Amino acid sequence: MTVMKISEDILLKDLFEILPESRSVLMEKGYSKIVELDVEDVVVDKLTLRGLLRLSGLSGEEAARVIQHIQDLYNKKLEEM
Repeated sequence: MTVMKISEDILLKDLFEILPESRSVLMEKGYSKIVELDVEDVVVDKLTLRGLLRLSGLSGEEAARVIQHIQDLYNKKLEEM
């Protein structure tokens, strides 16, 4: 099994391509507001995971938990391959 680290500097566009299920995780953490404002097409290829979590106003601890959750999902996906 190869474990790869998801960087918090990954663009959301790239993250959603490699791990589509991360979108639903991020919807609960502020991404829904981007969709609601209908600016998803404009920002998805420019906004990083870290940027979204900052915009969402999450504490450093909560942001770290979200990133870890996404990392765990990604590792599970790799294991299934």
